[in-house]
Amino acid sequence: MNKIRLAASCFEPDLTTTLDLRRHDLGIHIAQLLKDQSPDLLILPEMVTIPDFEKHALCGSESVDGPTVKMISKIASDFSTNICIPIIENDNGCLYNSAVYVNRDGNIAGKYRKAVPTAGEMDCGIKPGGFSQSPVMIDDISLGTAICFDHNFPDLIWNYIKSGIDLLVFPSYTYAGHLMRFWAFSCGVPLVCAFPWESVIYDRDGTTLAVGGSETSTIRLGFHSHWIACSVNFQSRIYHLDGNQLKLKDLNKKYGRKIDIRLMVRDARMMITAMSDDIEIDQLEKDEGLVGLQKYLRESRNRLITCNF
Repeated sequence: MNKIRLAASCFEPDLTTTLDLRRHDLGIHIAQLLKDQSPDLLILPEMVTIPDFEKHALCGSESVDGPTVKMISKIASDFSTNICIPIIENDNGCLYNSAVYVNRDGNIAGKYRKAVPTAGEMDCGIKPGGFSQSPVMIDDISLGTAICFDHNFPDLIWNYIKSGIDLLVFPSYTYAGHLMRFWAFSCGVPLVCAFPWESVIYDRDGTTLAVGGSETSTIRLGFHSHWIACSVNFQSRIYHLDGNQLKLKDLNKKYGRKIDIRLMVRDARMMITAMSDDIEIDQLEKDEGLVGLQKYLRESRNRLITCNF
């Protein structure tokens, strides 16, 4: 089974120290997390070293070639892992609240700019990143990203359904409550939220796989480190019941215990998960004529464009 190890950091900087010291502390934290968990992808909280951006000149911004991304690039290469590092990006004097993806080779794989900054961010000169940003590819996985306040704007979701994604990433400075869970369920993909007080990893059906942060008693009391991690089965997919449910009896007869089928009838959906190493969800989908949720929604909307009523 194709399981991907995901980790979300709950790092919170000491705001009484300089940015250089915060960056140093972050590096130590990341190195320990990677030694302990060996994730395939690590997500860090929004503006991870500079949540007090408004107190710093130019919001404490730096370019993607600046010291923070350079440090992360070396760590990613040393540990052969992928890391999402949020910064206040300075692009020739234009400021953005950005999430930069660094791959296993230490190279920048892509970035996302917060589509809807808060009023406070815009008052400080941080610009919106745009509503139609492309997913980032990491290890052949298509990543959709949103940052914190973006979760209030569900119209952003369609861009990712239209593009097709496998995972949602939310660097944040707020909780991953019902709104973020809605994003995961709407797209039918897992979601990782990194927030110092409480990080969360949701599965594609909206169930909680891991949760914890500095406000979690076990972490606050020092019994667990300031991060969460879990392995997610990517040989799993959400389907709309339309058409697909007609094949359920045949699927059960043919595959038996090699697949799990979870019905979510109140939302007209179901989830099929490969439970055997010899089952690939893409091949099963092709062989059995199943249509994945995102594809079905794209095709349905396209018919609205092409049909005259």
